Parts: sequence; C-alpha cells; structure tokens
Amino acid sequence: MDKNTLFQWYNDANTIVWKRGVLLKIGLLLTHEIYQELEKRGHYLGISKTSTVLLHLVLYATQFKEVTKKELEHELDKIEISHQQLQVEMSDFILLKYDNRKMYLLTVRKYLSAYLSYVVHHTNWKSEEKSVFKVVSTTCLSQETVNQLALFKEQTGIPNTALLNYALTLDYSAPSAKLISKESDRVQQGIQLTKSSSKRIQELSDETGYSRNIVLEQQLIKLLEDIVN
Repeated sequence: MDKNTLFQWYNDANTIVWKRGVLLKIGLLLTHEIYQELEKRGHYLGISKTSTVLLHLVLYATQFKEVTKKELEHELDKIEISHQQLQVEMSDFILLKYDNRKMYLLTVRKYLSAYLSYVVHHTNWKSEEKSVFKVVSTTCLSQETVNQLALFKEQTGIPNTALLNYALTLDYSAPSAKLISKESDRVQQGIQLTKSSSKRIQELSDETGYSRNIVLEQQLIKLLEDIVN
C-alpha cells in the first residue's frame, strides 16, 4: 500500500494498533434495507453483523471490483436519503484487497459503504429472521487446515464459526485423494455449527459415504482456496 493510500485510510478512520499492522475502525453507512439484510444473513450463519460485513468484504473483494462510478453513485444516492452507521474494525489484510482500484475520488468510508451495498444487492444468501441456535461440538481436521483457519482469523478478525457455517452453504466439492489419505492424521477442533449446517454435513456424508470430518474439511478447503484466488 503506497503512502497516499495509507494517508487516505488513516484520514478516514480511527486507527487502532494491531499486532500484525493496523486495525482501522470505519463507520460504514448502510440503508435500513441493507442493514436488515446483513443482520438476517448473519442470523443464518450464527454470527454478528460486523462479522457478516467482514465476510462479504473478503469474499467479494475481487468479484465486483469493476463496479462503475455510476453504479456506486446509485448506491450512495440511496444511502444519502436515509442511513444508519455500523462501526467495523478492519485489518490491513482486508483493506489491502481494495488497494489499487478506481475509487472515483470517494473517501474510503463512502467507497466501502457503496461497494458493500452493491454486493448485497447482487448476491443471494440464505437468511433467518432471528438468530439461530448453534451446537458446540468437536471435529477432527488435518493440522494444515487448523493452521489455515487460525491464520485466517488472525488476518481478518472473522471467527471460525463464520467460515464453517458459510462453507456448508456452498455446492458440494468432492474431496481429494490426499485429503482422504490424511483421515488418520488429524487433530481435534472445537466448532459451533447451526442446526442447518449440521444437517447438511450429515446429508452429504450419507450421500457420498465420506465421514462428516472429511465432508466438512473439504468444504472449508474449497472456501479458503476461493478466497485466496
């Protein structure tokens, strides 16, 4: 990130010292519609609104990066009519995903607010009106995947619960021979799954003949690969 971009980040947010760099607290501007939709999407995954926002900003950092000035202004027009503010702490890891793109002279706060609004309008997630109950249990994952989860949480501030439950909303991905061969070389990991996620794992396990551990880990691997790529 160059000095001009860094100055813009700092000038537009409250900066907090973070052990891997900086953590910026940005007050995102959201219409009531977007605020409510993010809340419902978070309910389905069993996570907070702020974690839901961060997950969207990570997952769709590149998919919609060619959004036009006109499209962003359209979202901002709706925000200007009526909005509420949501304070979100963002790591430099997340902010770097938005470096080197056309921001059309918008402040960071306005750009991310408009971009998030655009993303929510152009994606379709499962949602719940009320927060769902999560079951605490354990699974067995390879050490490599456990390390990846820990690193992702450290880099983004997004809890494992968000990734675990979101991964199970994705289309099924068949496990590799390498993953199957590691089934005996695993470590226990505490997890929190929603009822729908737990049901999804069991369905995939019954359909494929693979263990619940394998099904869950493969979905996680696919999600983490998609985020990196």
